[in-house]
Amino acid sequence: MVRGKKWVRAIILIGFLMWGFSAPPLFAAEADVVKLINLLKSKNIVTQQEADALLQEVSVNSRKEKREIKDEIMKSAANGDFLPAALKGIKIGTTVFAEWNAKDVDNGDSSNEFAVNRAYLTLTKDFNDWLGVKVTTDIFTSKDSDDKGNGWEIRLKNAYVSMKLLGTTTLAGLIPTFSDAYDGAIWPYRVQGKHLMDEAGIQSSADFGISNEGTFGGKMDEEYLKSVSKSFAGKWGGYMVGLYNGAGYSESETNGNKVVSGLVYVRPMPSVPVLKGFQVAYTGTYGERNNKFKAGAGDTRRNPDWEMNVVQASLQHRYFTVMGQYYWGQGTYKSEDEYDRDGYLAAAFVRIPKLEKLRLFGKYYYFDPNDDQSDDEYKTYVAGASYDFSKEFMPFIALEKREYEAQTAKNKDYDKYQVGFQLKF
Repeated sequence: MVRGKKWVRAIILIGFLMWGFSAPPLFAAEADVVKLINLLKSKNIVTQQEADALLQEVSVNSRKEKREIKDEIMKSAANGDFLPAALKGIKIGTTVFAEWNAKDVDNGDSSNEFAVNRAYLTLTKDFNDWLGVKVTTDIFTSKDSDDKGNGWEIRLKNAYVSMKLLGTTTLAGLIPTFSDAYDGAIWPYRVQGKHLMDEAGIQSSADFGISNEGTFGGKMDEEYLKSVSKSFAGKWGGYMVGLYNGAGYSESETNGNKVVSGLVYVRPMPSVPVLKGFQVAYTGTYGERNNKFKAGAGDTRRNPDWEMNVVQASLQHRYFTVMGQYYWGQGTYKSEDEYDRDGYLAAAFVRIPKLEKLRLFGKYYYFDPNDDQSDDEYKTYVAGASYDFSKEFMPFIALEKREYEAQTAKNKDYDKYQVGFQLKF
């Protein structure tokens, strides 16, 4: 009888081996083993106790095999093994800026609304270690005369190829502009309001063109990249140089002129603990505006000159950031004049000790759209707080106050209260 039981266990073992080497008919093989055990029990070859023990062993091995197969499937899915070749390596991200705001305008129409100020959907794909592509769609509220600003539309914000060659990176297509990219790497509160050059209408945040960028002395140390910033993190600084249409991402090119733009930043003390995040930078843009002069502003036969100069200093640390800018120039990317303009900005945020996810921030800027005209400049003050629930989700509250040197029918002082959030991954 003992010898017979050994044969029974050998038969069961062979069944399990057949089960293991034939993964596709997994559940059918399991059922066959159970039938075999029940048959042996009915023939009194094994006892009820032995049959129960064998069935328990089948159940345990079944769960183990199923778990291993599930883990293997999940691993393969994570590696993209089930995707067509064209879809492998694609990453999807989004950026959403949403808020409730109430705007109290002096002697004007006030507002109280929920708004989505930015909704981006981004696709990226790296074909290999030097070639990649990025496409970002921008969902926005239209302000065309046809629909009176009542409709939602989709346009491209970025669409470019990225090539990493000879230690530098080249972008070609619809690419970011340097001033906006650099400001965004330092100031994390674009969700509250636009960067100065974009808000004042000096330069668009993206344009059609080609650019090349690199660093001086390689990258900063891992601790800095992890806890402070990965962007514009050259050990001794870096550069960007590009050629653009100049009309911005939302308008078409109407002349043959191309705009030259460049950025250089220097990090003088990359090894000093508190000052390793100190940078000074210059951004310049030179070219012509697409449109001709408007009547009375200049020679209507030619396009206005456009010149932008920005000097900037900043200090980034894991617990705080301080930055300052000074701008001077002539014309803008969409002006029909060559008025001299200038402005400056100071901004900072600080993390609260022992509650580092909570940050207090503030910003002040001044802008004069025409240096030859008096009483047209304005000042803007911003104060707020944010909380980093995670790296993807940041709610905030803020107060923005604007004061004009002289109020007109178009330019009116206001106070704006904001409660909103940034969702980004």
